[in-house]
Amino acid sequence: MRAHVLGDARLGRLAGRFVRLDVNTEEPRAAAFLARFPVDAWPTLLVVDPGTERAVVRRAGTATAEEVLELARQAERILRAERTGAADAALARAEGLFAERRHAEAAASFRAALAAGGPRWRERDRAGAALVQALGFGGDPAACVAGAREVLRFLPAGAPRARATAQGLACALELDAGRARDRALDVLEAVGRRAVSAPGLLADDRSSLYDELSEARAARGDAAGARELALQWLAFLEREAAQAPTPAARAAFDSPRLDAAVRAGAPRRALAALQASERDLPGDFVPPASLAALWLELGRPADAVAAADRALALAGGPRRIRVLVTRARGQVALGDRAGARDTLGRALSEAAALPDATRPRRPLADAARLLAQLGGDPG
Repeated sequence: MRAHVLGDARLGRLAGRFVRLDVNTEEPRAAAFLARFPVDAWPTLLVVDPGTERAVVRRAGTATAEEVLELARQAERILRAERTGAADAALARAEGLFAERRHAEAAASFRAALAAGGPRWRERDRAGAALVQALGFGGDPAACVAGAREVLRFLPAGAPRARATAQGLACALELDAGRARDRALDVLEAVGRRAVSAPGLLADDRSSLYDELSEARAARGDAAGARELALQWLAFLEREAAQAPTPAARAAFDSPRLDAAVRAGAPRRALAALQASERDLPGDFVPPASLAALWLELGRPADAVAAADRALALAGGPRRIRVLVTRARGQVALGDRAGARDTLGRALSEAAALPDATRPRRPLADAARLLAQLGGDPG
């Protein structure tokens, strides 16, 4: 969003009304902020009341410039205690609860807002997509899938529909394999295939849909279909990256590009882009970290370890844990099991020194699992 949305001239309207603060949640100095304002997804937009230091509005995921402006307007209405009716009051409650990560309560308030607002309510589309997101973050994938199917009956083509579909697909993939999951995917995949080609979507939203659609095909045993969708996803990202105005804007596509290339069985197609990003952004740890993962896919573990070391020289805080796990995997592939155990022990030790709110859960689980496989003590 920093590269493609936040520089939009329309956001100049917020000058004098809001103070923008960009927080890199992987920086060690962000720990105190995250302890106060934990996040569930990246990017996350928060509007914080400076008087109470309370988040009054939270939006997880990407947003267009117009949606950022609407988010700001909604925050102003809440802060000024402006209400134009029961639906807006319920939406304000939902926004506040969502900002506090009280997801189940937020979902109930979003439902109340939709019920009170009816089909002509101006905030209906935004509230519908937010309902699915709250249900998804609430940890009940079945409820999330049901919510997605509910709101997709009225959401028109566009960004809210795309986001609700992607969230619904992600939740459906969390269900146990069986008839319920298959029925959910039957509906959501069909909607997703139409939504992915809708005009006017942010690149991030279209990319997320391709990602979930490809995962859905793989989960249903359709390897050829999954690969075809991954190839379409990769071609889309390559086109978008080719039009990027700056190296930083181009590099924003590197991570999904790597995922798409690996899933398509064509990891080498991401190599030149990642090498260009490392060359053009010498102070950024992400390109060499991504290269380390790519070199592993390409069967070149020595290059993977070297790239991980370059990334570690630039990375700080929780971002280091994932890189250390990649480095250890390279060492295992090289036959250096003792070195891999040392690297994983380092990852766990560094993570233990981090504030709880900033510890990266999945890389930590990967580190402990790999260490156990190597005969080490995961602590």
